[in-house]
Amino acid sequence: MTAQLWTEEVGVELPRAETLAELLRAFNATTERLRSSHETLEDRVRALSIELEQKNRELERQNRLAVLGEMAACLAHEIRNPLGGITLYAGLLERAAVADEHQRDFAGKVLAGVKHLGRLVEDILSYTGNVVPELRPCEIHAVLEDALALWGERVEDRGLAIERRYQPGLVPLEADPDMLERVFLNVFLNAAHAMEGRGRLRLETRTDRRGNGSERVVVSISDTGPGLSAEALSRLFTPFYTSRSKGTGLGLAIAHRVVEGHRGEIRGENLPEGGARFVVALPIDPRPQREVPRCRSSS
Repeated sequence: MTAQLWTEEVGVELPRAETLAELLRAFNATTERLRSSHETLEDRVRALSIELEQKNRELERQNRLAVLGEMAACLAHEIRNPLGGITLYAGLLERAAVADEHQRDFAGKVLAGVKHLGRLVEDILSYTGNVVPELRPCEIHAVLEDALALWGERVEDRGLAIERRYQPGLVPLEADPDMLERVFLNVFLNAAHAMEGRGRLRLETRTDRRGNGSERVVVSISDTGPGLSAEALSRLFTPFYTSRSKGTGLGLAIAHRVVEGHRGEIRGENLPEGGARFVVALPIDPRPQREVPRCRSSS
């Protein structure tokens, strides 16, 4: 039976070739959109999985650091008291050994060692204590210059050049200038160590507007040293990690805590042309939109 006779008998009209072609094109277009949507969803799932993995690693790191911080704080408090006694008696020995040069030298070495341990204890307590900034208006360029002045006093070799690229007219920050001064000083000292007393330190400032409309002041500190090793990059801001023979490994860790206390961000990276760069981004006003009561640590 032909198609025409069959359709006449059952009363059904078959679609024309043009209609079938149009339906096929619509089907193909729908299939393509579904395929594209599926690929987009797969890409999004992969991106979210990577982000979740990174967040989990960061959470594990924070948990480890929290336990390490509690242990370090306990040890620091236990060490602080006997250090005071050692300092007292070593000072008495140094004053008593007026006629004996060797004894004075020995007592002086004991005092130097005790002072080093005392600085380590203070650094540990600074890292493990609560970071509660005393917020007040401050000029970021003034903070940088104060940190540079302290840095100049502590860096023996003067073969380091400083290049300033400050953006004029920056809005004052609501921040703790003393805390920020220590952040920048620690970064400067690390740069000086990396450059081994010879090179250029470049300071740049600018403003940055985030997606939510809030503004930040961004400070970039670059050096002309050898850059950061792969291990150093993976362990930046980890307490007690240092490549310096005399370092405590707490300078950048404290800097990280202080910047976080200001609701800011700090990161380190290598430059394509060589050297390293640390970027500190600080909100103009770090206070949360809803005020919450703040308290100081009792320690």
